[in-house]
Amino acid sequence: MFKTYDLFSHRNINDLVPEIVYYYLFQGLSLAAIEEKMFKTDEYRGWLSKTFLNYYGIDTEKENKGIYAGRTVPEVVDELYKSSNIAHLRVAKLLKEKYL
Repeated sequence: MFKTYDLFSHRNINDLVPEIVYYYLFQGLSLAAIEEKMFKTDEYRGWLSKTFLNYYGIDTEKENKGIYAGRTVPEVVDELYKSSNIAHLRVAKLLKEKYL
């Protein structure tokens, strides 16, 4: 059984999820690398990151990893807000609240 409550005891989940999204979409880190960077563990083998990303409609099985590499957060947020796709709007809101 995974003990995720230990990972979140010092930070709010609403603060963590945007970082997972940023590391995946902007920096192109693998799911396991995100967890190693943020939580200092490889116990979850990427499943924790995958769960959060999939919840926000970010497909981790295709070509989304690093899709916004080389672009700024404000530029991407503006682009996502122009979309009619609800998943894009949710990600834009998440990134805006954390980084802008």
